[in-house]
Amino acid sequence: MDEPLLPTSAPKTASPASTASYPSFLRRLRIFLVLAACALWANYEASKGFDITVLPGTSRSPAALRFGLLFVSNGRAARLVLSSSDLVQRVLYPDDSFPRKPVRRITLFLADENLKETVVVSHGRRPGEFVVQMSPAVMEATDLQISVASALQRGVARVWLWDGRGQAPRSLLDAMVECLTTRNNAGATLSTTSCCAAADQLRLARVNRAMKEEWNDRMLEDVCGSPSEKVCSVFLTSYRPQYDHKQAS
Repeated sequence: MDEPLLPTSAPKTASPASTASYPSFLRRLRIFLVLAACALWANYEASKGFDITVLPGTSRSPAALRFGLLFVSNGRAARLVLSSSDLVQRVLYPDDSFPRKPVRRITLFLADENLKETVVVSHGRRPGEFVVQMSPAVMEATDLQISVASALQRGVARVWLWDGRGQAPRSLLDAMVECLTTRNNAGATLSTTSCCAAADQLRLARVNRAMKEEWNDRMLEDVCGSPSEKVCSVFLTSYRPQYDHKQAS
């Protein structure tokens, strides 16, 4: 009688080599994810085009402590500066024919005492560096997100505006900042409303481009053409004494 056939080979089992390769795969995956994260962060930093430094208030006042806790420690202030800068640049520099103001660093900090304005902008120690000083009064608002966001956009707008090599009228610059700045109470995000139309934004960008050169009293008329145009009329109104004097002469 024939005996039953016996199996000629043992069941297959995972080889030690394949088992050992699994941790190696995880290590390679982790390295890949770390490198990808680093690349994304590098792209994010490069997209800013400038450095952002946010300093907590030097005093121990409630406003300084609140600012440090709610806007500095979590990076919210830096993100507001970045988003405001992106918005302002898209209006002032719509294409390569509008020379971009060289901004290399924006330093933000909360002043120790209340200022006459919500935000004050000054030049830093080196070319392309700007200091945005925010008044502690901003931190007394009921909606801090909107209050701080509005103040920061005003400061950032002033940073990116050319100033006629320091000769442009303050009233004109303030009018342009007003045109660039508004608040959205629903989402606490910032947008442009008074300059929302594409044609109006282009006129605003042209005025800013003209102010790259040394300021002169004919600049607005040369850029705007007719003073009755919407955006330019805002600027001419703020600069009315000089404009009326020029027309009379």
